[in-house]
Amino acid sequence: MRRRTLDILLALVDQCAELGGRYLVHGSPHQRRIDPGDTKAAALERAQACFAAVAERAEKAGVLYCIEPLAADQTPLINTLREAVTMVEAIGSRAVRTMLDCSAAGRMETAPLPALVDRWLPSGMIAHVQLNDRNRRGPGQGEQRFAPLLGALVRHGYDGDLAVEPFDYVPDGPGAAARAIGYVKGILEALET
Repeated sequence: MRRRTLDILLALVDQCAELGGRYLVHGSPHQRRIDPGDTKAAALERAQACFAAVAERAEKAGVLYCIEPLAADQTPLINTLREAVTMVEAIGSRAVRTMLDCSAAGRMETAPLPALVDRWLPSGMIAHVQLNDRNRRGPGQGEQRFAPLLGALVRHGYDGDLAVEPFDYVPDGPGAAARAIGYVKGILEALET
């Protein structure tokens, strides 16, 4: 199963490059597990070997492969930016980085989102940002405030994409997208003044 999974990941890297994509995000919470009778260290070692193989292909394809920290209720492996950075550093490839998922970070990290950007963006570890609230709705539909985060990204010259990744579409998909776009654009415009 691990070999088939790796083959799929390698094919996704190739497809991303063929389509002109710049990066892929590895979330996949259900594939990041600890098998019964196994240890977390052994599971992380297998994950590292898999990510290292993907890194080699990503380097050749010119694609960044981002390891996404996810909340502990989704996976027992790689729940914080620190854990993701440890994995990235162990792999040692310029083609592997991590990313900031605001919902997961809002539930798992002890530092606020702007402090995470201040810590990890200048080091080159954060290559992508997904905007979503702790409540798993779009930005502006929960208690998290995104102006400080966007201010930190602007301050550090972040030039990557900002993705919106809600899981609860309120009132529906198009409505959630329109609200998120307006909310984020409004903050960015205010930061320009």
